[in-house]
Amino acid sequence: MSASTLLRRGAAVLAALSLGACGGSLHADRSGGRGQVDDPRSNSPNHVKCLQAHGLPVTRVGSTGLQIGTSPSGPTVQFTPSPGVAQGEQIQAKEQGAEVIGAALLYPNGASDEELKKIEDCLSQGVKG
Repeated sequence: MSASTLLRRGAAVLAALSLGACGGSLHADRSGGRGQVDDPRSNSPNHVKCLQAHGLPVTRVGSTGLQIGTSPSGPTVQFTPSPGVAQGEQIQAKEQGAEVIGAALLYPNGASDEELKKIEDCLSQGVKG
């Protein structure tokens, strides 16, 4: 991933966080501390749990990514701040080869059709429209 892509994603995350209080993406820490950002991988619905229930080995990568199976042949998933950001990145060809499912970008790599169907089913849970 290039430095400019990382900077754009960082800016998008900051923008999402600044608007998060209105959109409900922050929740209060019950210990009286500061709020914490919901993890898109395991928030409701829990995509990690779904993938594991389908027998897929899942590893969390960074704060918003998933590696399914082993790299480089296993599929990868990158969650963006919103479905609109994911679609924008795909339309602008910033993320070539990705399938947009809600706010997720799914990179199939060398996955089989059967494996991709399971992943798509899990990622589409909770997606509206």
